Amino acid sequence: MKALEVLLSYACNEACAFCSQELSWRKAEGLPFALVARELYAAAKDGFESVCFTGGEPTLRKDLPQMLALARKLGFKYLRVQTNGLKFAEPGYAADLRAAGATNLRVSIHGDAALHDRLVKVPGAWAKAWAGAEAARTAGLGVGVNYVLNGENDAALPAFCADLLARGLNDLVVIHPLYEGDLLAHEARMSLPPARAAAAARAAAAAYKKAGAEGLRLLNLPPCAAPELTHLMLAWSPHSLLVVDAAGRPVDLYMASHDDRLHAGPCGSCTLQDECLGFKRSWLKRFPDAGGFAPVAAAPAAPRSGTRILRRGGGAFEAGRHELARAVAPVAGQAGGRPALAVERMSVTLDADAGRVSESRVVWEEALAHA
Repeated sequence: MKALEVLLSYACNEACAFCSQELSWRKAEGLPFALVARELYAAAKDGFESVCFTGGEPTLRKDLPQMLALARKLGFKYLRVQTNGLKFAEPGYAADLRAAGATNLRVSIHGDAALHDRLVKVPGAWAKAWAGAEAARTAGLGVGVNYVLNGENDAALPAFCADLLARGLNDLVVIHPLYEGDLLAHEARMSLPPARAAAAARAAAAAYKKAGAEGLRLLNLPPCAAPELTHLMLAWSPHSLLVVDAAGRPVDLYMASHDDRLHAGPCGSCTLQDECLGFKRSWLKRFPDAGGFAPVAAAPAAPRSGTRILRRGGGAFEAGRHELARAVAPVAGQAGGRPALAVERMSVTLDADAGRVSESRVVWEEALAHA
């Protein structure tokens, strides 16, 4: 499965206290439709079958339905929108995107009503997010939820898991915060001590186990935080980014960032040292003792039944080739006096036949048609 992720712009209608993006980025020009179309055509020609539209908030783009329709026409089979859910609460919007070609939705919800609304700084956002999720389900979209863990909502995670499962949903990604972007302006509130992060992950896993449910995954946590939960973790290894179900369908796709990861003292005696990306620099700056986590003494258990995770050493590569590419708009700049957009494409290719992994990054300036 080849998957394209398109970051349309950084514009957003929430102001999350934990956001890893700079608020100033929201002024940057978004990807023009023509460029998105060109990326979709190129990806389809190269055999891509999955695309995710993200941001910022992708539903702020009025041309999102046209992008979805084009992707479907080009043969993409898995078309996901990553969203805060506000727009989906509007009557008919979910059905319109479903008709355009969307197949899946990931909505961000971070606690109960009072907690969520306080974190995203939009009154009524929690009610709209859940209304949007339900509208998406009614329209026939697959629905998953993202929960960004932080210093104000870690204790609320078990209750959130119970509520999610009671609503008939089980696809949940719990995301450890990144110490960058606008979070730095709220760090005193958002900072999460490593021991509490590990405790929250274990509490969520216990809630799922109690309910006899699967579908929980953990992002941005290293295996040493909770070695027994390594099978639930995403993006800790260069090759744990692609998760597929037993039938080979995509469950979720994440890009692991390599260039800002470091190994700390405890990593030297860890059984996963050669496989694990290590800790983010910004995290180690705040927790220089690696959070007090101990090295993983024994290899973790195999991935849970029914899934296969691509990673070095931990399991066989999936047959065929897999790529994850992303076109992003990190900055708006000037090129020869003309308005331009800096665009970056990152990709990871896993070659099963050769057992090798290759990575590439391409950056170029895209001239804009308007001033």
